[in-house]
Amino acid sequence: MSKKINKKSIDEAGLEPNKIQYYKHLVRYYVHEKDLLSASKAYQTIYDTLNKASGDVAIISTLDASGADRKSSFQNFILYLLISNFSSEKVDLLLRLESAYPRELEAEPLIAKYVRKMLTYELMPLDENEIETHMVSFEPFLDQTKHNKVHMKEFIR
Repeated sequence: MSKKINKKSIDEAGLEPNKIQYYKHLVRYYVHEKDLLSASKAYQTIYDTLNKASGDVAIISTLDASGADRKSSFQNFILYLLISNFSSEKVDLLLRLESAYPRELEAEPLIAKYVRKMLTYELMPLDENEIETHMVSFEPFLDQTKHNKVHMKEFIR
């Protein structure tokens, strides 16, 4: 059904709430299908939409009054990207992430640390217990989510 919606038509001004709702549904589908790279891209679209709409007070009041959606969308964008399967597209997105969102990465030092580690071509020492204690507070690893244990294994792997 998602193919029946033209993504260019949903990019029009005034449709931001619908666009965010659509991409949130896509995230649920992608996570269920274990297509984590696509889930990451959907969260990136949600984050970028919230950022573009930040100048329009009427849209912000309906979308994201507290800024919590914006922050969680950015965190989920990075975390789903980190736990997705290794590919050249993933590396390209990580490199673009560092250059396009430097301020946002500064605000998330723990996540930025893992992004930098992923981009280095060295083996990284891992303390699984430390990683689990740090990451358990983020949405993909919460106990309420259906795939939290699988996501943690993928992140550590």
